[in-house]
Amino acid sequence: MQFKVPQDVQREDTILWFITLRQLIFVLIGGGISYALYVGLSKIYELNGIELFAILIPFLVALAFAFLRIRGMSLMMFILVCAEQFIFRPGRRYWSQEGNILISMTTRISSNKKKDVKADNKSMMEREKLKNLAQMLDGEKAKQKSLTSS
Repeated sequence: MQFKVPQDVQREDTILWFITLRQLIFVLIGGGISYALYVGLSKIYELNGIELFAILIPFLVALAFAFLRIRGMSLMMFILVCAEQFIFRPGRRYWSQEGNILISMTTRISSNKKKDVKADNKSMMEREKLKNLAQMLDGEKAKQKSLTSS
């Protein structure tokens, strides 16, 4: 029995036309909050245009979280990535001669040079060994050719 294997497993399943379940939940929650605010405040106050716009803000925010994409990421993922970058990753430091900011950086230049010299000597010795081995093998091949040709 053959089964159809889905090709794009990273894409969310659509429920209504182009709307996914996650987007539908965001819109329903934002719309529900806005509707509850409207019903609650309309009984107490006479609502004008500005108040109606203020009541629509939760719905508009929910629409942004549901449908807005920045750099190929949803708004929720973009906010989480930005929060991770600003909170958990260290900021960049720039050195400047002027100003009262002092940034101390220590480097071990002398130890790095010694390591480089040792590494160069080691690589030179390895090259010499390879060269001697190649010459020895070439000499044996030449001897074998002369023996087989005669």
